[in-house]
Amino acid sequence: MLKAGITMQGTLHEQYGVKNQDAIRIFDAAGFTGVIACDGVSLKSDWTFSNSELAAALVSKASEAFLENKLEENLDPDHVCDQIRDAFLFSLAVLKDALEKAEIPFFDCQTTLIIALYKDGLLYGGIAGDGGILYQTKQHNSGTMITRLKSSSSVYPIGDTQEWRFFMGGSKEDPVVRFLVATDGVFDQLIVPYDGMPAGNYALIDKLFSIETIPEDEQGQWLQEQIEALEGHDDKTVAIIIDTDREVSEQDQDADSKEDDSKEDELTNAKEGDPTQSEDSKEADRSEPEVRGPESEESDQAADQ
Repeated sequence: MLKAGITMQGTLHEQYGVKNQDAIRIFDAAGFTGVIACDGVSLKSDWTFSNSELAAALVSKASEAFLENKLEENLDPDHVCDQIRDAFLFSLAVLKDALEKAEIPFFDCQTTLIIALYKDGLLYGGIAGDGGILYQTKQHNSGTMITRLKSSSSVYPIGDTQEWRFFMGGSKEDPVVRFLVATDGVFDQLIVPYDGMPAGNYALIDKLFSIETIPEDEQGQWLQEQIEALEGHDDKTVAIIIDTDREVSEQDQDADSKEDDSKEDELTNAKEGDPTQSEDSKEADRSEPEVRGPESEESDQAADQ
C-alpha cells in the first residue's frame, strides 16, 4: 500500500504570520487504511484571522483516536459509514468542550473535516465542508465525494451538522484501486465547475497518481515539489493512497486473460486454415458462430449514504 501525504502553509498565511491551519493524518486500524484531513476556517465573525489551526489539530486527532478504538476487523460494510458519522459526532463534542473551556466563541474556531476509510477495494467517506475525495477503480472509472460543487468561498464546517455528507464508492466487481483526499487548496484545482457540473483536471490528477512510479525514498520530496508548484494562496493539503498489491494482482489477471485470448485465436486460425477439415464441418462451424456481445462500462459514482 502506497501512502503519502503533505500539508503546507499557504502564501496568504505566510504573508500575515498566520500558521498553517490545515491538518492531515494517515493511519491503519482493523484492516482499514484511513485518511483524515481538516481545513481550519481562517476568519472569525469580526473578519480577523482565527486560531482555527487549533480546531483542525484537535478534530483530526479526535477522529483518528475514535476510529482506531471503534473499528473492527469484521465490520459489516453497511455499518462503516455509521462509524464515520459517530467519529464526526465525537470530534464535534471534543471541539465544543475545548472551546468552552478556553472561552472561545464556537464559530470563531471552526474547521472542515474529511474522513476516508479504505478496505478491500471499498472506499467510505464523510465530509463536513469543502475539499473532497477523488478515486479511480479497476475498470478505470473515476468518482468524487463532495458536499456540493464549490462556487464561492463560503464553507460549511463541522459545526453545521445538517451539511454533513457520507458516501461509499467501489464494488467487488469494480474495486477502488487508488484515491486521494485534499482540502480545497488542492482539491479546487483537481475538480472545477464547468457549466454547473464538476469537471476533472485530468492532467493534474494523473500526475499526482503517478507518484507510484517514483522511488519510495523520493516520494515525499516529489510530492512536496508538485504541491508547491500549484497556484493559489490557500494552505495546501493532500494524501494519496494506492493499493499497489491490488493493482499488481489485476495486472497479472489481465495478462493471463490476454494470453488465454491469444491461445484461443491461434487455435481458431489453425482450425480455419486446416486443409484436412471437411466442407461439411466448415459449414457447420459457419452455421453456429460464436456470439460475443459488446462489453459495457458503467461509471461507479459515490452513493450518498
